[in-house]
Amino acid sequence: MSKLIATALLCGIALANAVPSESNNYSQNAAVGAVFAATNDPNYNEVVMYGRSASGTLTYVGTFATGGRGQGGINDPLQAESSLLLSPDHNYLLAVNAGSSTISLFRVYGNCLQLIDQKPTQGGNPVSVTMHGNLVYVANVGGTYHTAGFRLEPWGELAFIPNSKQPLSSLDTEPGAIAFSPDGSKLIVTERQTSNIDVFTVAADGSLTNPVVTAAQGVEPFGAAFAPSGALLVAEAGSGAVSTYSLGANNKLSVITSKSPSSGAATCWVISAGGYAYATSAITSSISGYQLSAAGQLVPMGIVLTEPGNAAAIFPPVGVTAFPLDLEITADNKFLYVVYSALGEIIGYQVMPNGSLKKITTVSPYAAQIGVEGLAVY
Repeated sequence: MSKLIATALLCGIALANAVPSESNNYSQNAAVGAVFAATNDPNYNEVVMYGRSASGTLTYVGTFATGGRGQGGINDPLQAESSLLLSPDHNYLLAVNAGSSTISLFRVYGNCLQLIDQKPTQGGNPVSVTMHGNLVYVANVGGTYHTAGFRLEPWGELAFIPNSKQPLSSLDTEPGAIAFSPDGSKLIVTERQTSNIDVFTVAADGSLTNPVVTAAQGVEPFGAAFAPSGALLVAEAGSGAVSTYSLGANNKLSVITSKSPSSGAATCWVISAGGYAYATSAITSSISGYQLSAAGQLVPMGIVLTEPGNAAAIFPPVGVTAFPLDLEITADNKFLYVVYSALGEIIGYQVMPNGSLKKITTVSPYAAQIGVEGLAVY
């Protein structure tokens, strides 16, 4: 019996053993997608799964152990983007286990996650993961080498790629994000400590070559995401801004928009969303919106949150620290989800035609103030 067939048979058992919830009235027929969040628990890391309805609301499905340990802590202990990642076909979910220096691979079966592999990340404290085709790369904070690559085999295992372990510009770089370019030919890593961005060429065998280091426009490049056009968006936490870059064949980055201001401080996570981009600022508890042109140019829109029935209302109320971290958007750019660490909540928003965000759903998968990290959506 193949591993994937065995996984399908065991999925019913996995869901039966999932942590129960009072709101667990999940219907497979009613769900059109799912939202996943990682607990980053230092004793045993887990993934919490919610079914997503066509209107964007969420219903609890279950909680599934990664087999590894998280880092724990309070409010953004990993200090990185993309510690949880869903494959483009929605068949696989990847989770880093910072406390045990491993990466876990789940198979997604409708309303179930089944753990099918776990591998060492070839370095200490993995914080970010990316995928293109059957290639998976992880960024490690600790160790001499900060990248490690794996090939996702057809039978559902991660095979380490020789020569995929590469150093960044210095030993103490504190990577914030790792990401493939849209065509998979390049791999970028942001360095929070040095304010550099590394670009590698991805060879035919999946290994990395030709590293080129570019100084970021702003201070502390943190989260990073590629727009479909190929423009690279980088949230610069120390500058409270987002910059965009074009990526050349020689692995050099050229600036498109330099330090477009956000509406807050500690702007750390960023995503592309069609003709818009969004970034979260942890310290000021704000979400900033940008108009994003096809050429990668940014025009700031300020705070874009609204409440139903009150277009001028801002969330959270003045004086409330919510600490928004990871944010993800559905493939059709209709619904945006944000982890609010200090509240212990995931809040979902509908993206309005003018780019503003209308709050539509709230779930509470964990206690407030714990060191949660990671979000994936489809």
